[in-house]
Amino acid sequence: MALLATGAAAQDFSDDARFEIRLSAFNPEANIRLAGTGVATDGEQTEDLAASGGIDSDGRWRPRGEFAFNMTPRQSLRLNYYDYRRNQSWNFDGDWIDPGNVFDEVEIPGEPVEIPAVDIDGRLSFELASLNYEFAVVDTPRFQWGLGAGVTHAVLEARGTGTSTGTGEIDPQWESFRWKKDGTSPNLHTRVSWAPTERLRVEAQAQYLDTRWGDFVDERGHFERGGLIVEYLVTERLGIHVGYDWFRLKLSDDYRGSFEAPAESGVGNVDVTGKLTGQFKVHGPMAGVTFRF
Repeated sequence: MALLATGAAAQDFSDDARFEIRLSAFNPEANIRLAGTGVATDGEQTEDLAASGGIDSDGRWRPRGEFAFNMTPRQSLRLNYYDYRRNQSWNFDGDWIDPGNVFDEVEIPGEPVEIPAVDIDGRLSFELASLNYEFAVVDTPRFQWGLGAGVTHAVLEARGTGTSTGTGEIDPQWESFRWKKDGTSPNLHTRVSWAPTERLRVEAQAQYLDTRWGDFVDERGHFERGGLIVEYLVTERLGIHVGYDWFRLKLSDDYRGSFEAPAESGVGNVDVTGKLTGQFKVHGPMAGVTFRF
């Protein structure tokens, strides 16, 4: 018993190891939000336009990894990796719609139009890897606050196939699509670590980037990521952790267009200007093991 107690006391759980590896299972869900606003005018009358919609996807367990190389007590390199993939199906049963009004005061003549039923099967995938250099501005035995910068590489892809049943005036159709964005951008990084006891650590991390800093997408926007981990060291070299991770990509773009209204309406040419915004958010719990050496 004395030998065991001496061995336990000899372990220094509070000191940082040279290398740390966290292997986690991440269970994210995704939320996509799209919105558009605009103004339509024929030179004499104007009408405000607005529309929004969203897609929610349930979580599935995915791998997540983090690697830290502590070069000195205050300096470190940190690598984070995420992988999100989700298959989803959307179905529209078809309907009849009325052309409606372009302006509140002007009625556009026409008969109701039949919209065919549509089935879409798709996959949404998102990969994110970031490498950051960090310097500990505050470094005490129990608390550390670091600031840094690095690079983020992201791959966002959507693909799918769609079929429609057709109507009396439209033949059944089949289409496939693929959209992919792949790029790298500089980012800013911060991390706070608190050790209330030798075996227990609480850590929070955050990264931020502006899409204009790199070549990920052409649209204006920004990317934010935050994570919180509670870690317990079972031994000096092995730990377990649970936490929650969250990241969000927000984009916006201006648009401009025009169309010619039916001659019967008396409206003429209509100019439309506005703004489109989109948000892709992934968040969920995670759990895993930590190796220190």
